[in-house]
Amino acid sequence: MPYTIEFSNTPLAIPERTWAQAENVPPADGDTQPTVQFTAFTSCIGICARNETGSRVIGIHLSVADDQNNLFAVNNVAQVSEILQSWGFDPATVFVIGQVAVWQESVPQAYQALLTTLGEPPVYSYGDGQYGGGLNLAGALVATYVE
Repeated sequence: MPYTIEFSNTPLAIPERTWAQAENVPPADGDTQPTVQFTAFTSCIGICARNETGSRVIGIHLSVADDQNNLFAVNNVAQVSEILQSWGFDPATVFVIGQVAVWQESVPQAYQALLTTLGEPPVYSYGDGQYGGGLNLAGALVATYVE
């Protein structure tokens, strides 16, 4: 079975190879709260975006390989794009977060195709951790981190 990305109904614990979305969680005491959050990254990246009206956030959790060792490939980029487009994302708000160095080394062509398709979004290259995204007081989508 090929590498696939499924829907998840757990926006604060998005597992590998799934996507979820939720109504924005407002900031608390001025601190941005995660609206979407991925399960811990060890070799993964996440894609976050806000919808066009600014009320919802989407997160897509991508692993380098699936359980059958099918690698994320250039032909999987279309599935990511279709998820975002059918959801109604604002292209100006997309960012990529996570184990970027692993992706650059393991699946460089697919990673570059993904960035190109997403319009060369901001990339936050971090190590292991649990990341997500939420809207700040100004309504901008920003990266979040859970310790």
